[in-house]
Amino acid sequence: MKYLLTLLWLLGAIAAQAQEYTGHVADKEDGAPVAGAIVTARDSLGKPLGYTTTSASGDFVLRPRGGGTTAQLDFSTMGYRRQSIPADAGRMLVLLTPEATGIREVTIRAPRLSFRGDTVSYNVSRFTEAQDRSIADVLRKMPGIEVAKSGEIRYNGQPINNFYIEGLDMLDGRYGQATNNIAPQDVASVEVMENHQPIKALKDIVFSDRAAINLRLKPHAKARWTGTLRGGAGWSPALWNGALFAMRIGARGQSMVNLKTDNTGQNPSAETERLSVEDILNGGANDYNPAAHLSVGTSSAPLDDTRTRFNRSHMASLNNLRKLSEDYQLSSSLTWGYDRLASDRAARQSWYLADGTRVDTEQESAASCRQQLSARIALKANTERFYMLEKLEASLAWNDLRAVLSGSYPNRQRAEAPAYGIENDLKYIRRTGTRSLTVTSYLKYLTRPQSLDVVRETGSQRQTIADRAFYMNHNAAFGTQAGQFAFAFKGGVSALFRGLVTDLTGTGLGTGAANDLSAGYAGVYLQPGITYRSQRLRLTLDLPAGYRRYGLHDRIDGNRNPAGIFTWKPRFAVKWSPTGHLSLSASGTVGRDAADDSRIGNGAVLRNYRSVLCGVNEYRQALQRSLSAGIAYKNPIGGFFASLLAVRSWNDLPFLPAQRFDGDYIVNYYVHSSNHVRSWYLSGDVSQNIDALNGQAGLNVGYNLSGTELLLEEVPTSYENSTLTVAPRFNFRFAAWINTEYRLEYRYTALSIRGREPDGRHDFNQRLTVNLVPSKKWVIQFTAEHYYSQLSADRSKHLLLADASLRWKINGKWEVTATAANLFGREEYAYTTFDGVSSGSYRYAIRPRNILLGASWKF
Repeated sequence: MKYLLTLLWLLGAIAAQAQEYTGHVADKEDGAPVAGAIVTARDSLGKPLGYTTTSASGDFVLRPRGGGTTAQLDFSTMGYRRQSIPADAGRMLVLLTPEATGIREVTIRAPRLSFRGDTVSYNVSRFTEAQDRSIADVLRKMPGIEVAKSGEIRYNGQPINNFYIEGLDMLDGRYGQATNNIAPQDVASVEVMENHQPIKALKDIVFSDRAAINLRLKPHAKARWTGTLRGGAGWSPALWNGALFAMRIGARGQSMVNLKTDNTGQNPSAETERLSVEDILNGGANDYNPAAHLSVGTSSAPLDDTRTRFNRSHMASLNNLRKLSEDYQLSSSLTWGYDRLASDRAARQSWYLADGTRVDTEQESAASCRQQLSARIALKANTERFYMLEKLEASLAWNDLRAVLSGSYPNRQRAEAPAYGIENDLKYIRRTGTRSLTVTSYLKYLTRPQSLDVVRETGSQRQTIADRAFYMNHNAAFGTQAGQFAFAFKGGVSALFRGLVTDLTGTGLGTGAANDLSAGYAGVYLQPGITYRSQRLRLTLDLPAGYRRYGLHDRIDGNRNPAGIFTWKPRFAVKWSPTGHLSLSASGTVGRDAADDSRIGNGAVLRNYRSVLCGVNEYRQALQRSLSAGIAYKNPIGGFFASLLAVRSWNDLPFLPAQRFDGDYIVNYYVHSSNHVRSWYLSGDVSQNIDALNGQAGLNVGYNLSGTELLLEEVPTSYENSTLTVAPRFNFRFAAWINTEYRLEYRYTALSIRGREPDGRHDFNQRLTVNLVPSKKWVIQFTAEHYYSQLSADRSKHLLLADASLRWKINGKWEVTATAANLFGREEYAYTTFDGVSSGSYRYAIRPRNILLGASWKF
């Protein structure tokens, strides 16, 4: 009997699980089948046990889940009255009564972010606040995007490799002119194109991990001149600024005009600096920029330019791009900048020697005048089968300095440091199917005739410099694709010819005081590489190797010092993307690169009144090793971005830097001895879009540690410098009438010298901006900045600065502004830094309290 009852219970359970309900749903008035109606099974308490929908013919089959007894079936759909009937084991016919469905009024808003393929799109209007004047103001609020103080844009921790307006690159990396001037009201969206390969002919052959940004304009900002005219004046002291920005973005061409004048602390010429742009074909090989000989100029504190720059600045920039045909475009630019600066500072420098600490003081009042003129013209074609770039660029710069110093070594300095250069860059690519042929040619000529005069109570010194350099790099590359493998074979020649003539008088130093030499090299190189790529994984192996023949002719001592050097530096990299949101990467490299030619010239060069540099007339290589690992995560729909990068390097250098005190001078030189340099670099960033508060929150963390050795006063001194930075930020709009932005940067710097107690300093700065918008026509802004600096172990200083501004938007075109800066009338800023085996405490004059009235017109 017990087994029989168990069997009956199992059969009942199976029957209950197998129970299904079938039927047909139709319109009660005309009998037409009702498709898409929702059929829900419920128990006697109304708990749902399962659901389905009717087919196009109105039929349904519903199998409720086990664990309950179906008591009724509910039928509902748009346009019909809801209906419930008892559950019936047979086939049912359900007739629904038509009924109008009331819909509540809703407001549909476009999402802040959207994601399609490899492109993330930011809706500009959803990130724009009433106080924002340029698209750069809006970019800073977008999760995943960082805008550095220099204007450089990073996406998820990596610098962008190109900047476009409506898909065209008019500015050639000088995109500060666009981001700092284009009104957000003219931009519909900011598109971030991930893993962007700007050269179409190299698609699937050469790969990039970096992103590009493209601005999509609104219809009213296309095919017509748009821009802004601004002007302002103020007092204490007399102030002015003015700006005219105009652009025309059309289908066949683009033009941009940018004119600015200012003495309120702004730096208009900074907008014309070339920011990060990736050279897909040659990497950094064509970036030949020799180190500066002179180290003179006005001082600058780590504050915003508007706090410390006492300036008179002017800038004019013209940019143009024309599409000659569907394949060819011609672009050009002409830029002029003028910057006259004045600065006042006091410094206390400490050197930690084996027998004690040496302390020097100085008070400096300096003025400089810098002018720069540059021109560029480029012809480019970019198609899937053909790429060509011919770019010619020239730059002329003049920089004059006057400085008066008191303290330990009173003197007057006068420096003239012009620099002239011209360069030509040619790239040609032809692609046939999966094969490509690339030819590039790069030429650059630089000349820097410079001089420095120092007048002291005990006499005068004069340094003259004539430095000329001609650099070239030519190569050809063949690339092909076979299944999931891409192969590249590059070979080329490079050469450098350099002449250096210097003369130093009046120092009385025992070392040689002149250089008269010719130096350079000619070399060949090969760079084979292979890449494996699947949907989730990419492996890359590069095996560069080369040979350089160096030459050096010293006309003073008659010595010739030729050298033949082999270079090799293989690199392996892997990137794994297990999902569309997450990617992990790692790379490693080891080898001997080319010799450092920046140290050539063993005659003394006076860099400023205090510092003398002596190089070496010898070519030697360094052994370089590095490992890196990174992780990046993005969820554009959720507005979450995070990245982390760690780099560990070990370098064995052939020369040991040395430093000694010789009378009024610090002499820096090199000795033949192994120098082991070890370093860590960590960088992380996380940002989260917060829709509920119409804003975002983020955190940036960085850490640097570098350990090396210095021969200080003939005593080997090992030391480590480290810096930790933590920088949280957020921007929120709590209500339509108030929004706020906050940034904090904490920094800890430390110096550890073997045999001494470590020394460290804490400092931080924070900035809070509150914007009140009582109506659409008025914006009231309050800004507070707080700086904390630890000057010594038992001494610190706080600095509080505050500004206020009022904007009246008369209509959509005109607005009037009033700004009051440095409301508390602070006069100086102080901080401490570590540099090698020394530390410095500095005090800088900052701009006084001032008021500026202005107006602007948008057209």
